[in-house]
Amino acid sequence: TIILGEIVLNFIENGSPVSSSVISSNRRIGMSAATVRAVMSDLEKKGYIHQPHTSAGRVPRTTAYRAYVDGMMKTARLSSSEKETIRGPIRPESELEEVLREVSRILAHLSRQLGIIVTPRMEDGIFERMELVRLSSNRLLVVITIQSGLIRTIQVEVRSNMKDENLHLVSSLLNERLSGLPISAIRNNFQSIVNDIKDEESGLVRIFTTRADRLFDFGEDADVYVMGTHHIMKQPDFSDVQTVSSVVEMVEDRKVIIHLLDSPEDDTDLMVRIGEEMEQDGMQECSIISARYHVGSISGILGVLGPTRMNYRKLVPLVNFTAQALTNAHGEDQA
Repeated sequence: TIILGEIVLNFIENGSPVSSSVISSNRRIGMSAATVRAVMSDLEKKGYIHQPHTSAGRVPRTTAYRAYVDGMMKTARLSSSEKETIRGPIRPESELEEVLREVSRILAHLSRQLGIIVTPRMEDGIFERMELVRLSSNRLLVVITIQSGLIRTIQVEVRSNMKDENLHLVSSLLNERLSGLPISAIRNNFQSIVNDIKDEESGLVRIFTTRADRLFDFGEDADVYVMGTHHIMKQPDFSDVQTVSSVVEMVEDRKVIIHLLDSPEDDTDLMVRIGEEMEQDGMQECSIISARYHVGSISGILGVLGPTRMNYRKLVPLVNFTAQALTNAHGEDQA
């Protein structure tokens, strides 16, 4: 209904309960205040809006925002300057972690909300190469690179008399065996993959075999960048102490952030989760818009978090464009 859309838009813009007289004064509506009141009463019975006080206007519920986002909203266009601001740091030759940190700052700046980016998980990636670097007589640095350029380093203790030529030999053997395999497959099947070379002279492959679960366990490797806390703290929607505390706790808990941003199905590229749809305690006054971006064969998630009274018209295309810009620079064709 047109009136429901007007109530949502007016509340997003002004933050105060919307009266029938405000709606009827809009020439596009073409209805008397009495007719608008009747429609509002019907919308209230159906659970779309509620009246916080007897003499107040109406305030949208989660169902109203959902109806607006799914069926009534006309997304705004990003300006050329906004697009250039987003594209600015996104260069294929740049270090991915630095790009993502800067993009999260830009998301926060342009949205005036929390800008959040979850890095891709290495566990979902494809092994590219391994390098072995001697740190001391009995300690090695194992540098694992996956396709897309993400790197993990792990320190391993070895016997002190291991020769440098053995290190080069083992790294060559492992790179030949592991190149192109999914990280998860390597972790689960490392012993069978290297079974015929486990007894090589240095004993290093055997050491790797006993520690494969740790070496190739990247399940907790996703980093989270959160920027813009000062933006949401200034908003009247977050004057409630409990809501602010919930947001702060969420920011400090990486697992909670990942859960809130992640979509139920991996192929869902854009998601809007509103108010009571948020499963986390204390977050029912918040909304999250998130999108999946791709880096080679793996993907991460980015988004904005703010009050349910956020500007969905602008923020949906903002999040979507940012994800597409990252994918275009670092996606499948760039791997």
